[in-house]
Amino acid sequence: MKEKEIEERIAAALGEEKADLVIADATLLNVLTREIQEGMWVGVKGRWIVYVGEDARDLIGPHTEVIEARGAYLCPGFIDPHAHLDSVYQCAEYARWVVPRGTTTTISETAMVANAAGEEGVRWFIEDTKGLPLRIYVLSPSMIPPFPEFETSKGFPYEAFEALIEEDFCLGLGETYWPRAVDRDPRAMRRYARVISLGKTLEGHSAGARGRKLIAYCAAGTTSCHEATGAEEALERLRLGMGVMIREGYIRRELEAISPIAKTGLDMRGVMLCTDFADPRMVMEEGCMDELVRRAIAYGFDPLTAIQMATINPATYFGLRRLGAIAPGRWADMVLFEGLREIRVRKVIQEGRLVAEEGRSLVEIPRHRYPPEAYRTFALRGISPDDLRVPYPGREAVVRVIEVINETITKEGEARLETEGGELRARPQEDIVKIAHISKHSPEPKLAVGFVRGTGLREGAVATSLIWDTNNVLVLGTTDEEMVFAVRRLLELQGGLVAVRGKRVVSEFPLPICGIISDRPMEELAEEISRFEEGCRNLGIRLQRPFLTFQTLAFTGLPFLRLTDQGLVDIRGRRFVDLIIS
Repeated sequence: MKEKEIEERIAAALGEEKADLVIADATLLNVLTREIQEGMWVGVKGRWIVYVGEDARDLIGPHTEVIEARGAYLCPGFIDPHAHLDSVYQCAEYARWVVPRGTTTTISETAMVANAAGEEGVRWFIEDTKGLPLRIYVLSPSMIPPFPEFETSKGFPYEAFEALIEEDFCLGLGETYWPRAVDRDPRAMRRYARVISLGKTLEGHSAGARGRKLIAYCAAGTTSCHEATGAEEALERLRLGMGVMIREGYIRRELEAISPIAKTGLDMRGVMLCTDFADPRMVMEEGCMDELVRRAIAYGFDPLTAIQMATINPATYFGLRRLGAIAPGRWADMVLFEGLREIRVRKVIQEGRLVAEEGRSLVEIPRHRYPPEAYRTFALRGISPDDLRVPYPGREAVVRVIEVINETITKEGEARLETEGGELRARPQEDIVKIAHISKHSPEPKLAVGFVRGTGLREGAVATSLIWDTNNVLVLGTTDEEMVFAVRRLLELQGGLVAVRGKRVVSEFPLPICGIISDRPMEELAEEISRFEEGCRNLGIRLQRPFLTFQTLAFTGLPFLRLTDQGLVDIRGRRFVDLIIS
């Protein structure tokens, strides 16, 4: 920063220079003091707030833009402290919808694109975050893949982490699953030590950690968690000094269950609201952080507290000293709205510019073009029915099956399968279908095969390359031939989700950028997800949200039995298990 710029700000604050922007007669929600201040004026010079106080007509010159608030509420721009913008849609599409509703800053993980496309993929994604009327910070991928002893992904080497973590726009280390830290995984220890030396954050994922294990996770230096599912879990983390990010998005909605903490009278400075991930329909129809603030108020949080959880609290947590409040010396990110409980956003100012009004963007939102190689990230050439065979010499076998319990959790089950033609096959009439996990990074098929029960799939097959965390290829189906056809179509699309019946595509959702991101408008994405899920139901699938369940079916970050490209894994026991029991 140049000295002259500071001098100009001082001069404007003293009324010796005119402001570039003045907001007149606003009702200021002061998140620093928890006050509602009426009749307030705000002066802006460049991207900086230079004045907050009573009547400031002396700041208005012939070139000053004046916004007459007429008593409307004014608060800082909303901040989403934990999101995954590195899958499904591009950042420009996200900005097009969330900025007009008051979100001016988002902190995004990068693990999805790191697993899918490695160091190059993360670089491509970072370019996608730039030049928008939305400030996007990133978190470095933690350990890619999280469990290399069990699974394969593109990888993100330590040297790439070292380069990224030193960047100012990288605020810390992305979520590290607690067993990796508590078990003192050397990769985790090395990254934790480096991040701590830089004074940056260590984002947590402590689902299932309690008592001494949670305490050890905090002792390692972990600074936040977005996995609390109820008030007691949230309080346990707050008491241990963790930032608690209440998740209320597409994947999970825990705000109502955690909301009893609002009535405890305890200090809420460590509590934040986050989406984790907002799917296209939520972004379009419900909103983003504005909607989370509305819900927090509806569930019993005081309006000022709810707004603090989306402004000053995340800014303080991440050390973003220029954000989160309306005060001299802060960046001019502000939201003008009506209705203290309804939060009807009227105008949005980001870095001193009026960027949105009445739900419409007023500035051009440039769309980043990924390079051609981002559309060619699959080394896998294809598979054959022989790759999917499960040979067995006996008349029947007892096998382990992955039981689908809900959208994110599985358990281990058993099934007795009769041999047909010297192999074990799917039994869709018993709700047992075959599943295969295939590495996308090997030209020749590198895969493991198993069985899954509980999807309802009666015919056809479904393939996807959007799977936490590895973003390889997962396919399940009633016949090997249909599974092969689904994978072939997926590779033609270079990623996404495909549902097939016989040799016909029933529905598909292309994600050609790194196999996990679309370059199309949000409206089209919302419709395509709906059509894909309808196609799944036409195949008999009875999952409530197939789009989510197929992403999590191979996820090793949650219990209990999962299939990776290397085999069946007992997550709690942290060991491979045989498909055939007897």
